[in-house]
Amino acid sequence: MTNLRAYIATDRAAPHSIIAHYLPVRYGFGLLFIIGSLVLAGHPQTPEQTTPEPRPPQLSVQEWRDDLHFLATRMLSLHKSLFHTMREADFRKAVDKLDAEIPELTPDQIFVRLFELMAMVQDGHTGFDSRPFPPPEDQKDHIPVRFDRYADGIYVRAAAGEYVDAVGGKLISVGGHDWKDAIQKVDSLESHDPDNNGEQLAWSAKTSLNWPRVLHGLGLSETADSADFLIEKNGSAKVFHMKASVNVGEWYVNSVPATWIDARPKSSPIPLSRQHEDKFYWFTVVPEHHAIYFQFNLVINQDTESLADFAARLASALGQPGINRLIIDLRNNTGGDNTLLRPLLTAIFRSKVNRRGGILAITGPTTFSAAQNFVNRLENYSEVIYIGEPTAENVNFYGDPAEFTLPHSHMKGAVSQLWWQDKDPRDKRTATFPEVALSSTFQDYLAGLDPVLQFALTRPTPETLGDALERELQKGLPAVLGAYKSYVDDPIHRYLPDPEARVNDFGYRLLSAKRFREATIVFEVNTLTHLTSANAFDSLGEAYMDVQDKPRALAAYRKSLELNPDNTNARQMIERLEKAK
Repeated sequence: MTNLRAYIATDRAAPHSIIAHYLPVRYGFGLLFIIGSLVLAGHPQTPEQTTPEPRPPQLSVQEWRDDLHFLATRMLSLHKSLFHTMREADFRKAVDKLDAEIPELTPDQIFVRLFELMAMVQDGHTGFDSRPFPPPEDQKDHIPVRFDRYADGIYVRAAAGEYVDAVGGKLISVGGHDWKDAIQKVDSLESHDPDNNGEQLAWSAKTSLNWPRVLHGLGLSETADSADFLIEKNGSAKVFHMKASVNVGEWYVNSVPATWIDARPKSSPIPLSRQHEDKFYWFTVVPEHHAIYFQFNLVINQDTESLADFAARLASALGQPGINRLIIDLRNNTGGDNTLLRPLLTAIFRSKVNRRGGILAITGPTTFSAAQNFVNRLENYSEVIYIGEPTAENVNFYGDPAEFTLPHSHMKGAVSQLWWQDKDPRDKRTATFPEVALSSTFQDYLAGLDPVLQFALTRPTPETLGDALERELQKGLPAVLGAYKSYVDDPIHRYLPDPEARVNDFGYRLLSAKRFREATIVFEVNTLTHLTSANAFDSLGEAYMDVQDKPRALAAYRKSLELNPDNTNARQMIERLEKAK
């Protein structure tokens, strides 16, 4: 597969002086960065990783078995906690099953099964490198086409001239398999964090659908060097027989080769968010909106300006008169070195825009690794509002992979060795979920539009759930209940995390302000919308105690204890109220 000089997303820094260039590289169909030095998470790599190797010759059954058991041994010995999600019995069963089936499988089937084994871990930093750099000149194993995935399907964003008729079309099937079934199979190879499909949404289509070897191994193509795609365009569908003719390159990340045909007409404007995707970080003042737009694509020092120097320049700009909002675009940020983040975070925390509505950060399924560290820390110490789509990482996650090479196939793998915990250990969120759910469509791309950035620039501060309830408090319980349902049912709030806790917190703020009657209304709404929550009824009981309504308080506490017999507070309050009768 490759020998590479890799810098692992998230973790440790390569000295600035040795970062000669970078190219995004896929690990386990996850993303890393190539650095012009022998650096892996801050440690020298072994000599075996210094020279790229072409696809190996046909291996024997025993050689594939040796590779399988070498892989299993490395996973067991290197991972910080290999069985944090998958069961050890399932892992060993999968290894034994593949071992038994190797004699009956083709090399490409074995290839994808090894990827599936790594994906079982459910760790976005544990997997195989599927993008060699430098790419072997003789390894022309990719089709020159770029597929992009949207909520309503997969589209051909760009392609080389021989496939111009497919550009702008929508994928219908792959090798006769419905596109949904096909992408589900490809998704099974994608390394990802538990219950988070961000890596799959970000990478499966653009990095694997154009790779016939993978499609062949998955049974989606009859050969390892070509594939058939049924693509619909302008109301008619056509089968395109596409052949592998290029090696892997930068085109699978953001930009595409200048010689390819792009679906976006040249007459369409290039939105601000797509004007400098090649830069690690940059910002511009948008004076008509009294805002600064800051695109943060990689957590790595640029040759021309360190992230610390950039942060100082950003801090100065944020202090200028007329700047009321900072927009941080993290949609392309696949990570880097989280030890570089402090100057940038400090500049933002100390700025005048650090208030609700002053900082809007845009996230998406490519926001990963050190970018997740940034998201976590920004959330911890600022009034940021997240908009867009969920990140591609659990808020606490495994990283800092150790790299290894399988002895016969030369496939390059990596296994996480550290646990990163920016958030409370009880915080089990599988991603940072945006307060405001927004996304772009393929039609937006064609028109040169970015509705998510447009929202960030032009809309007033988004209303919170507490704001929505506050507006209706004077109208009584039915009005507040209606406001709650209207808010949580709005698709723009579909990612709203834990509305029960948000309502509960709002109720306690009212209690602290001695707005007792209003607090009881809010807690009533919480019990009506969370009928099985012992905590909601416990909080309602407390509110009724504050207004001296002991019968209702007793009923609420009894319900809480019924739902949770271990609720000692409810038990004690019931005893106290019954004694006072």
